[in-house]
Amino acid sequence: MRERSLFPVVAFDLIDDRSADRALEQWGHWLGGCNRPFGRQSWGLTVHGVLAGVAVSASTVNATCGGYGRREVVELARLCAHPSHRDVTRVVLRLWRKVAPAAWGAEYWLVRALVSYANAVRHRGDIYRFDGWKKVAEVACSGGGGTWSRPRRPGERKTVWAFELDCSKGAAKVLVPEPLSGEEMGDDA
Repeated sequence: MRERSLFPVVAFDLIDDRSADRALEQWGHWLGGCNRPFGRQSWGLTVHGVLAGVAVSASTVNATCGGYGRREVVELARLCAHPSHRDVTRVVLRLWRKVAPAAWGAEYWLVRALVSYANAVRHRGDIYRFDGWKKVAEVACSGGGGTWSRPRRPGERKTVWAFELDCSKGAAKVLVPEPLSGEEMGDDA
C-alpha cells in the first residue's frame, strides 16, 4: 500500500493577490493582473503544490452589471490557467462558482448572482454557457483609462454572463456535503 501524503494532490483555495497577478502576467492573460482598487479575492488551483489555475473575484466596476446592483453580485474578473494546463480552466471556473460566493459573502456582502464579461472578439463565452451561465447583455467595451483597466480598441464588444445563485432570504445557500464514512471511502475500518 502506498503511503499517503499529508498534502492534497489537488487543492483550490484563496491565494495572495500578488501571486495571482504574477501568474496572470506570466501566463499571458490579455488583461494581465487585476489592479482594481476595491474588493478582491484571488483563488488558485494547485496540482502537487504547483499553481495551475487562477480565478479572481472582484467588485464590479460599474454600479450595475447584467441587471444586478453592485452589492448583489461578485464578478469573476480574471480566469486563467498555466499554458501547459489550459484544460483545467473549466475546472477552475466550476470550483470558483461553488466556493467563491460564500467567501465573498463572509468578507464583503452576500451575493445573488455571479457575473463575468467576455470580450466578444476573443471568445464567444462558451466556457460560461457550458457551465450553466446565461448571457444577459452585450455592451461596448470601455475605453479603459482607469488605473485598473487597459485600453480597448474602438468598437470592441463584450458579453455579460450571469449565474443566478440558489438564494434563501437574499443569501446564497452554501451546500456542504456530509463527510463519507470510512466504509464509503474504501477504508477497512
